[in-house]
Amino acid sequence: MSPGPSLRSATASGVAWNAVQMWAVRATTALAFIVISRQLQPSEFGLVALAMSVIAVLQLLSDSGMASFLIRQEELDEHSRSTAFWTSVVLAVVLAGVLVLLSVPVSGWFGEPDLAPVLQVLSIGIVLTGVNSVPTALLRRDLRFKTLAVRGTVATLVGSVVAIVLALLGAGVWALVAQNLVRGVVGIVILWTSVQWLPRVLPRWTTARSMLAFGSKLLTIDLMRQVQNRGEEFTLAGVGGSTTLGYWSVATRLMRIVTETGSSVISSVTLSTFSRLQNDRDRLHRAYRTSMTAAGLVMFPALLFMAAASPDLVPFLLGQQWATTATVAQITALTAAFSTFGYFDRQVFIAVDRLRPEVVLVAATVVAHLAIVVVLARYGLVVLAWGLLGRTLLTLPARQVLLHRVAGTPYRTVVLPCRVLLASAVMGALVAGQLWLCADLAQWLRLLLAVVVAALTYPLALLVLARPAVEEFRGDAARILSRVRRTPRRPPAADAVDELVVPDAPVSRP
Repeated sequence: MSPGPSLRSATASGVAWNAVQMWAVRATTALAFIVISRQLQPSEFGLVALAMSVIAVLQLLSDSGMASFLIRQEELDEHSRSTAFWTSVVLAVVLAGVLVLLSVPVSGWFGEPDLAPVLQVLSIGIVLTGVNSVPTALLRRDLRFKTLAVRGTVATLVGSVVAIVLALLGAGVWALVAQNLVRGVVGIVILWTSVQWLPRVLPRWTTARSMLAFGSKLLTIDLMRQVQNRGEEFTLAGVGGSTTLGYWSVATRLMRIVTETGSSVISSVTLSTFSRLQNDRDRLHRAYRTSMTAAGLVMFPALLFMAAASPDLVPFLLGQQWATTATVAQITALTAAFSTFGYFDRQVFIAVDRLRPEVVLVAATVVAHLAIVVVLARYGLVVLAWGLLGRTLLTLPARQVLLHRVAGTPYRTVVLPCRVLLASAVMGALVAGQLWLCADLAQWLRLLLAVVVAALTYPLALLVLARPAVEEFRGDAARILSRVRRTPRRPPAADAVDELVVPDAPVSRP
């Protein structure tokens, strides 16, 4: 491979463009979410959440880990690219057809007759995922995040505008359905006009088998995560119906907007970066620590602010019909904050090609998670949220031990992120105190003052409690900003690797 830009510079550029995309996408999504939530009832949100739970599992099966296989490989030939593409497309078409045939029985099993037509229409999204999977992986592998940023931003903007218009016209659940499909179609158009690649050969089934053999471990982990997350949703739908699921999905979606805004800016770059460092464990460990710290600098203060301010923030943004969700949102914010310590583990396991221990740990986590959901769901969403927070706290030490034994990751890698978390906790406590003292003020004024308190106290707390994090990222931030208008023309060479600045979080919870 010919020399190219250093991995440090390419990663910085990737993070910069990923930040542009993610923050634009999340801002657009949040605005659309606020507008649409004022037009739809909790039961309508719950219905689409239930449908998307089914779709998410089938989309996962259509990829089967082949995208990660392409990203991890040092060299790729045309047979590998084309085989991965055609395999994904065939799987997607078959799975979409099966869903259409089974949509009525599935809706009957959930006791939601309105679910069948929603599933039938959303099955188109499975095919869109199959068509998108390989070109997206090729762009990520080459760290071409500018193209992905444009694709994600434009597709989300168009989908959100369509959803808002339909919601205001009284389309109900179909506003959310249209948002998903329009976003997918627009994304395909932009992606395929940018990737400059077309499948040129028929698939080699021997190549497909080797890809699926690698992907089977990833697929097993992903399927278990889906069993965890979708089992949670299916249980809530069975216990309390679509309305209860609607309240839960809104609370968790609020946290997902925050976590994806922080972690996904970095996480979409980490697999490509970690894979290039798979033979240099010291740099891999530094990259892992840097990833956690960078994500924590953004996510910890946002999540702990949510934990303190949700009783005012949720009804203010979404309307009084969602006030029930506020306490659940507070607890899930704490859960999401602690989960940050596990967001980048999987990329390390993939980079060092040691996924079997991760499979075992994830299996144990899923069993514990679902047991808590089944036992506590009947006692209400608040009790359930506390139970899942406890599960997260018990799981994180086990993940660090496993990382240490499998990849040699030092335990001290979590020290700096913990100091950032402590600084954020100080800020959150001061915000909670300010809201309590200002309880007699108008809600909008309390929240405005809370933002001011957070903006003033968090930087000070960082300087006192986590100064190394500030110093470490001061130069890196300047480098990222200087490169935000540029992106590397070719992937960085293995011999051009220098010390990493900032290295895809799993979407699912650790």
